[in-house]
Amino acid sequence: MDLHTFENNPNVFFDPNPHTCDFFEIMIFQNASGTIDLNGELLEVSKNSFFFICPFQKKSCKISTKGLQGFHLVFQNDFLSDFFDDKLFAYRLQYFYNSQQPQYLQLTNEYYSIIKFALNEIISEINNYQNDSSHIIRSLLYFSLSKLNRWYSEYYDISSDTRSNSKIHKFKELLELNIRKTHSVNDYCNLLQIDRHKLNTLVKAHTGQSPKQVINNRLLQEIKSELRYTNKTITEISDELNFSEPNNLTRFFRNMENISPNTFRKKAQNDSIPC
Repeated sequence: MDLHTFENNPNVFFDPNPHTCDFFEIMIFQNASGTIDLNGELLEVSKNSFFFICPFQKKSCKISTKGLQGFHLVFQNDFLSDFFDDKLFAYRLQYFYNSQQPQYLQLTNEYYSIIKFALNEIISEINNYQNDSSHIIRSLLYFSLSKLNRWYSEYYDISSDTRSNSKIHKFKELLELNIRKTHSVNDYCNLLQIDRHKLNTLVKAHTGQSPKQVINNRLLQEIKSELRYTNKTITEISDELNFSEPNNLTRFFRNMENISPNTFRKKAQNDSIPC
């Protein structure tokens, strides 16, 4: 895990080129201006805004360092699962691996001050490490991540229950591992060893959507990322995402977005919001 403030990091740099990292990031802006392009969606950076980025998700950042204030928290998946003794911990948090809602949150000044206090305490413990610091850091980090999960869930009107049936969190994990290979609800039911009705009940309670809607949204996110960040042809993308033929991908995309993949690509690659 690493945590620092932007204003106290002389090496702070926001890469404007599309890239991926192999760790989780939470980019927290108390004061900033610019944009973050995340998974093919362009999001504006504003006061008290949070961006939740999962390993290997594509992003690019156009953010001014003038007057920049905030925090940058990074950690590996193993760190979270070991730290909290829970292999599925990252999947329990609604702001990670979420293709239904933006991985973005803006807080009020009151809520932001709560997180700011906790993060400053973590930095203080890291800088003045003592024999009980790991326990304090674990408590503060769990508090911060859980509070953010609660507020994120309230913001998007979805379930904040992190202790619900583990099958729903396993479903999110399997979706990340298999979305480029399979888009079938029945396949995920088989992987989870659960019947379709049970999965439908669990997913709807947690996300407000059906398993098929969740799968389709995640697949759409993958297609958008390929269209925005690569020069692959529709045929190549179709093959890599296991569509039976390119026309099926085009039909799927039109049904979801009401425009063709090529139209989306032209628009997305020309999109910009000035910093």
